[in-house]
Amino acid sequence: MQKCSLCGGRVVNGRCEECGMPIPPEHTYTLRGESAHYHRVNGEDVLHRVRPTGSRPKVDGYDEEERTAHVHESGTDRHNAPRPAVRTARVEHHIEAPSRRRRSANVAWLIIVVALFLILPMLQVLLQREIFSSVSEPVPEFSEEQAIEADSNAYDDLRGTVPAAGADWDGDLTAGLYTVGQDLPEGTYTIQCAESNTSIDLHIVSDEHGVEIYEDLSSNDYDAIDSERDDVSLPTGTVLFLSGNGTLYFHSSNAQVDALPTETAPNPLVGDAAYTLSDSDESLYLLVGEDIEPGVYDVTCTAGTGYFSFVLPMENTRTMYCSAWLYGDPDYVDTLRHITLTEDTEVTLSNYSDMDFTVTLTPSETVYVHE
Repeated sequence: MQKCSLCGGRVVNGRCEECGMPIPPEHTYTLRGESAHYHRVNGEDVLHRVRPTGSRPKVDGYDEEERTAHVHESGTDRHNAPRPAVRTARVEHHIEAPSRRRRSANVAWLIIVVALFLILPMLQVLLQREIFSSVSEPVPEFSEEQAIEADSNAYDDLRGTVPAAGADWDGDLTAGLYTVGQDLPEGTYTIQCAESNTSIDLHIVSDEHGVEIYEDLSSNDYDAIDSERDDVSLPTGTVLFLSGNGTLYFHSSNAQVDALPTETAPNPLVGDAAYTLSDSDESLYLLVGEDIEPGVYDVTCTAGTGYFSFVLPMENTRTMYCSAWLYGDPDYVDTLRHITLTEDTEVTLSNYSDMDFTVTLTPSETVYVHE
């Protein structure tokens, strides 16, 4: 049954019953060798084309009607459709010559033998070390008392340089520069921190006996063991430089008090000299005799944090390098007492804070007549 292409209504005598649109008659055609007829399906006529099977061979279990139903509109039977050609890869087997295989095996064995000759000596050395370490004696461990005794051996070169007989003498020294036979008598001393929370760096130089010793004495709770030194011989002429905070207590039972000078005089220096460094990491170099007048000074930090250093010449061409960190604020200032600055000595000031670092050189109150 022909239907209207516009509304889908039934076409009767060339016109749609629903919309009245004229519909030309439907032309039916068949291909050569085909037959066509209509089937009634769900109340509608459906065109069915049938092609002849020709001379195609029959397949068992597959009847002619089923075969005809699978013929494509293009006229090609999928059962007889040409199949794509399958390419077969050609595999070539290369057979290595026996002589080449033997040569490769010889090279491999040669590499293995050389590797063994290189590895075996190293294994032997490691084995010997392991054996020797297992039978060697253990390293002795020193107690704290033994460690202190080992440190005291640094003073052996000074023992015997001080008379055994003498008098008792006690004294306290703070940060500064001191000379044995002038600021304290010659003798054998016990040196210890005089108060808690003391941290003093002690630099000892005996130019006559060629001895230079550095000590760090502290009375803090975590290192109280380093707060005292016994049997320290200090002959005349030995120079002590103390830096840090706190006080060191000196006691001797054979002090040569009679040899101490008693005559003092006012310091000929009368004027102070103050220097301020404003920039961090800035340094100032001063030459005694040109920038600073030679003499004996008390060096005080009145502001900031910085570094003060100078070189003290010795008679036997030795020099003693003295340096100290200095701190200053309204509640606390660091002072180095009795700093002797001789001609041509270079003094260095260095600022290591973001604030101004100010150092004042004040003439010491008194000096010894023979200085």
